[in-house]
Amino acid sequence: MLYDVLNRVALDATLGQAKAYEIDLAIAHLSHTRAGDLLIMDRNYPSYRMLAELSRHGRDFAIRCSAASFAQARRMLKGEGPASQVVTLTPCAGQRPSIGERGLPLSLTVRLVRVLLSTGEYEVLVTSLLDDSRYPTEGFLELYQLRWEIETFYGLLKTRLALENFTGLSAEAVRQDFHVTVYLSGLESLLTDTAQSMLDTKATQYPQTVNRSVSFNAIKNLALDLLLTGGLKTDQLLEQLTTLFLTNPCLERRYRHPPRKKSSSRRQLNFHKRQKKHCF
Repeated sequence: MLYDVLNRVALDATLGQAKAYEIDLAIAHLSHTRAGDLLIMDRNYPSYRMLAELSRHGRDFAIRCSAASFAQARRMLKGEGPASQVVTLTPCAGQRPSIGERGLPLSLTVRLVRVLLSTGEYEVLVTSLLDDSRYPTEGFLELYQLRWEIETFYGLLKTRLALENFTGLSAEAVRQDFHVTVYLSGLESLLTDTAQSMLDTKATQYPQTVNRSVSFNAIKNLALDLLLTGGLKTDQLLEQLTTLFLTNPCLERRYRHPPRKKSSSRRQLNFHKRQKKHCF
């Protein structure tokens, strides 16, 4: 999934095989990006090939590193050296032939940034944003936290929209359900934009956001009318939807870190069988 975390829209979605290599899937998404985009990825992606492909396409990136990613990152995760370092990376001997065959650069200049988490642990990011004065180290923690929107989007697809509750058993039915669900999520983001802008202007103790249970339920009832009609009736439907989106908004309490409670399997099963409410 190539997901716009600021506008809550999936730009490209691929239904691949379980054994597919994540790097190959990510590289295929690059044709749907453009110069000036900043790509944020987790620690499954910082291979030399991925960084070289991003460099060849002229895409900026900020990717979390694991201890196994690069030797420099491993030392920084231990707290060694400065918090911001510009380094030159080269492929290992085993990768060099395949890198050369693909026409990728055999050396890369990147920046490694170390940030301190609230838990006291270190996190290291590899990025193409080399200018320390323009992109200070302190800003990378908040920047990388935006990646959590990707995880919540997967949760939205699988739970609220029940993506895995397929309407058929054939491969075509699965593909159809997958792309329809992704399309619906983007439609909801676009249709709620006006209502969200209105909520942003309200003077409240906490920022308010559109209640997505309300929005998806409203779209479920009016989506076909909206897509199959035009003219004045479309404007009336949009006004009706916006009014519905403004009901029961959620409060956004930022910077809260409540402790996670581990529920037993019995409680989880009881929730899914008897308590969970399906809004779609």
